[in-house]
Amino acid sequence: MPTLTRLSGASLLFAAAIMAPEAASACTTATTNTNLGSFSSYTIASTPQQGSGLAGLQCDILLAALTTHYIGLRVEASTFRLTGPTGQTIPYTASLTSGGTPLAVGNVLDLSSLSLVSLLSGTNNSVPIYFRTSAAAGLRAGTYSGFIDLRWYYSVCSLGVAVCLAYSSSPGFVRPLIGPATVWGTGVPVRVNVQLTVQNDCIITAPNVAFGSAPLAGAFNPVTRTILIRCSAGAVYTVGLDDGNNALSGVRRMRSGTNYLRYELYKTATSADRWGAVGAARRSSASADTNAGIYDSTTTQGYSYRAAILPGQITPPAGSYSDTIRIDVTF
Repeated sequence: MPTLTRLSGASLLFAAAIMAPEAASACTTATTNTNLGSFSSYTIASTPQQGSGLAGLQCDILLAALTTHYIGLRVEASTFRLTGPTGQTIPYTASLTSGGTPLAVGNVLDLSSLSLVSLLSGTNNSVPIYFRTSAAAGLRAGTYSGFIDLRWYYSVCSLGVAVCLAYSSSPGFVRPLIGPATVWGTGVPVRVNVQLTVQNDCIITAPNVAFGSAPLAGAFNPVTRTILIRCSAGAVYTVGLDDGNNALSGVRRMRSGTNYLRYELYKTATSADRWGAVGAARRSSASADTNAGIYDSTTTQGYSYRAAILPGQITPPAGSYSDTIRIDVTF
């Protein structure tokens, strides 16, 4: 009989699981800081300042552009004032568009109907926020700070191209099957910090000095003038006068071509003390001839001085002699 050989076969099962990639978070939130810049106290007093920053929500808008995205915002708290080191304040408004409707505490905004491209137009697909200050006078120098507390709600596709496979949502958000969202959940709080720096500044009025004409250097009469200075609130300062463009060995000189006429400037109308730019030669705001020691940004200090052609010098050739003196104020 023929021998039958039974063949036993073993099957090898080849299996492969295709795993859906883990969904990345399409939206993130973070505290942000906006610096509106540094300005003179007189600029702040006369001109509103504007600037922009980020409102604390950033989303990846390249995914599943055809799906429905939900984004909402609630304004939790803000004084809408920047407060300085002495308690003075600068009012400001904030909006989500430049020149748009100002945000107010308690505002609840459903931003879902807006184009994501326009809504997330800030840096790295973030929601921008715009600030505008109101004019505020009499401010002392320093950093003025404020904040806005916002709460963001969102449900944005985090995986997909035409059809969304996964969503990134804020806590408690329930996506509706169709139509507007009704259960927004608790959202995510963020703080937007805002600051602006006020700098000391002064407004200076300095009339020119004209000695007139004379045949001899010793025939010119002294001239008295007054420099008016008004500085930022609280700004104690000193005032200096430099040596001009033609000084020689610490003596001021006016020039006509290659010829010179020596002169000097003295503190007050009767003082023999030279008014200069260094150390004790400067004048203190506490020693102003008028309104000394008043630092309220609106009161002007007056500094009288005497300008005189120096006697004893050889009369130079006839001509029109001139020089330029620079005034400096140091806080």
